[in-house]
Amino acid sequence: MSEYSCDFLVIGGGAAGMAAASQAAQEGLSVIVAEANSAVGGNGLFPRGVFGIDSTLQKKKLIFADTDKVFKDCMEYSHWKIDGRVIRALIDRSGQTIDWLMEKGVDFDDVVHHIPNQSPEVFHIISKDENSGRVVMRKLKEDCVKRGVTILTGAKGVSLKKDGDKVTGAICEGKDGESIDIASKKTLISTGGFAGNDEMVRKYYPHYDPQKVPAGPGMRHTGEGIRMALEAGAGMDENFTMEIAAPKIQGYIPLNILLGKPSNVWLNMDGRRFADEGIVYNFAMAANAVARQKEGTVYVLFSEEMKTSVLRDGMDMIEKIHIPEGSVEKLDGTIEEAIRDKIMVKASNEKELADFIGADVNVVRDSIDEYNSFVAGGRDGWFAKDRRYLSHLAFPIYAVKAGRDMLITHGGVRVDEGFHALRDNHSRVEGLFVAGVDIGGADADIYNVEMSGHGIGFALNSGRIAAITAAEEIRNA
Repeated sequence: MSEYSCDFLVIGGGAAGMAAASQAAQEGLSVIVAEANSAVGGNGLFPRGVFGIDSTLQKKKLIFADTDKVFKDCMEYSHWKIDGRVIRALIDRSGQTIDWLMEKGVDFDDVVHHIPNQSPEVFHIISKDENSGRVVMRKLKEDCVKRGVTILTGAKGVSLKKDGDKVTGAICEGKDGESIDIASKKTLISTGGFAGNDEMVRKYYPHYDPQKVPAGPGMRHTGEGIRMALEAGAGMDENFTMEIAAPKIQGYIPLNILLGKPSNVWLNMDGRRFADEGIVYNFAMAANAVARQKEGTVYVLFSEEMKTSVLRDGMDMIEKIHIPEGSVEKLDGTIEEAIRDKIMVKASNEKELADFIGADVNVVRDSIDEYNSFVAGGRDGWFAKDRRYLSHLAFPIYAVKAGRDMLITHGGVRVDEGFHALRDNHSRVEGLFVAGVDIGGADADIYNVEMSGHGIGFALNSGRIAAITAAEEIRNA
């Protein structure tokens, strides 16, 4: 058995954990990070931008974000199902955290809107090939190493140590199966949610079948941190959400250039329209609309003219951030591959399209005729689609069979605004903090796309706040 001791133990070296470790070391604490994988980073490596309000960069760009308004909008979006004190803490600290990251060498150089006409712009990005999350995680690791943080990789949390009701560290399992005993004054859990645990997913998202929604980019953590916190006496918050997007397919990345356009037409397996396709910009709402359809399936339709106009106009700023470089050049080859694999068709008439969908040809014909009548009249009589997105759908028509993908879970242990773990009766589990997507009270029902980049933003902020709180308590003790 290996034995260690420290002031502050971090279980999970993702965005929340590494931000907490860096901040705790900056506060003068001795810090150990126990990371189950072979390297730190976790799902913090994947985000393209980071949420922030009232950062120095925003002020330089004359983006004056009102924290009170953003707070109210966030609470109303969730119908006040989330914890107002937790949200207030996360929002109020967010701009300072952007500045803190920039001091550590994260070269954010722009703040952009992530959905059309978004105001204020909150999505802090790095305008170069490497995505923002990867840079953030690299700089946090460099800062931790510089400040003497001990990083144990291949060290999976197994259980929390307790002295009575107080958490005093953790037992981890090393890569070779050896036991690692870590004593600590304060312990933080930040293990990245439970998207990889089908049993927990079914328990906390009973309406969701993980077998029908493939995994999107990122890691599928199994909820070990949440399990340990519950075993130590913590309670679960009652609200959860998943970061789910639609329309999505796996393995044909260049097709995303075409799938994400509001001018497309969406049909379900019966050959009927079911939504305003303009909601594609809010991927969580789009995922909800698709989830209501048979087998969670959507057929995305567009004409040759639509395809030509998309390629002529080029990618918008968010597509440039999210879609890999070189995808335009690969698009024609990807379309041929998708047609060959029978997940896409180029139909010359209604019958070919209906056969591909597996729907009645008369229903498909009526759907297209009805849509084109809306285009001619300048008004979508069913779903009030913005008229600027109404484009005539003429054969030949491309159709792509798509669905949803799931990125990560949001929700877990009940916490307060200092990110102490709380019991069901709202009293603290002494010595234990929780941060990142392992916390409850920050998201409910549907992922808030309008708070762009808040997944990693809230993780970074909750980790920092937990470390600052822990340091104050250790100094006072």
